[in-house]
Amino acid sequence: MFAGLPLVALWAFAEAVLLFIVADVPISAMALRFGWRAGWRAASIASVAAALGGLGVMVWARIDPSGCREAILALPGISEPMAVQARMDWIRSGWQAMLAGSLSGVPYKLYAMAAGMQGSDPGSFFVGSIAARLPRFLMIAALFAVIGKVLRPRLPGWLIAALFVCGWCAFYTWYFTAMA
Repeated sequence: MFAGLPLVALWAFAEAVLLFIVADVPISAMALRFGWRAGWRAASIASVAAALGGLGVMVWARIDPSGCREAILALPGISEPMAVQARMDWIRSGWQAMLAGSLSGVPYKLYAMAAGMQGSDPGSFFVGSIAARLPRFLMIAALFAVIGKVLRPRLPGWLIAALFVCGWCAFYTWYFTAMA
């Protein structure tokens, strides 16, 4: 169980910067396989690691706003209108916009970029990032812990793993199609 936590941290950090597959994937894997306790640990670690990655994007956006913007807009599922909306939402609502975005599919890195371009306070951004990301991560952990508790006694591990991978592939097929 604990061996997977560094992967969760690395994944969450990378997803906050340029990776386009959410940290929910390893969080849900931990919860599915090992239960709620592992899931909430993974969610907690992911929220802190993502906030650190967000600080990196924030600094990058301050130092090189056009380079940061160009790199982030080149990622799948991110568009110019989405970036503009995230920036306007950040200016208007701060971390509460991140919370809403976290639950509606707006990539966190867009808020980090907006915060950097606005010259927002890094400490407040860090704390707000955790407050915005942790609820969704905990919901995912809880959901997959329940699914795991139901499936583990009934199905072989290989089948649960196959269903897990197929489920995330189906989700991302839908997500990238919807965001295109």
